[in-house]
Amino acid sequence: MAEFKGTYEDLQSKLTVLGCVGTWTEVSNGKQFKSSDGGILNWFPATGKINFQGSASARTKLESLFNGTQSQPSPASARHPVPAGKPKEKVFVVHGHDSVSREQLELVLHKLGLDPFVLANTSGGGLTIIEAPESEIGGHPDAARFGIVLMTPDDVGYSKRDGDSKAEPRARQNVVLEMGMLISTLGRSNVAILKKGHLEVPSDADGILYIGFNDHVKETVPRLAERLNHAGFTINAQAIAKAAA
Repeated sequence: MAEFKGTYEDLQSKLTVLGCVGTWTEVSNGKQFKSSDGGILNWFPATGKINFQGSASARTKLESLFNGTQSQPSPASARHPVPAGKPKEKVFVVHGHDSVSREQLELVLHKLGLDPFVLANTSGGGLTIIEAPESEIGGHPDAARFGIVLMTPDDVGYSKRDGDSKAEPRARQNVVLEMGMLISTLGRSNVAILKKGHLEVPSDADGILYIGFNDHVKETVPRLAERLNHAGFTINAQAIAKAAA
């Protein structure tokens, strides 16, 4: 079963950006979206759980769009068209356990006209957490050429020498590992590291640029867009304004 931990407004925005056309209604303990072709999404804010209903084809289409396994032109892309034959550029996203921040980042990237590759939204093709980045960040035409590391305070740690009185919030260890893989493969100029609040960063990564935020990933949009443009992407001012709103 899918989950969405953001706000009702974030969920509405996500479906709009994905090109889903339909109507919202109140249901018992939640919200319901019914697409124009009969697919139904039920969201229960208290738990974040989502289920899909409707005819088999409409349900599958809506679920695939929501989970990022199928693309569809959106109203946003219609207003800011991408040249024919040029698909959205893929951006590889590394994240920890903060699903709300991850969903916020996905929404921001969609609004910027990019295609986030998030392992949590795919089957992973049976790949391990190490093999997936290796498969998606280089060596073939569809590979991501830019990576974003979402560092959130999911763990707490400290040096054995200092003891637990020096405990600091830190990112998950797999996030730190994958950050190193991205930097070594793509180069520092093609990686953006978003850091939520106060957390300990790897001591051997002090020369890396971090883009900080506190409450919402959209706080990073101006500097993130600047870094993307420097990396060769074309992010227009209208998209930046929309993503930051």
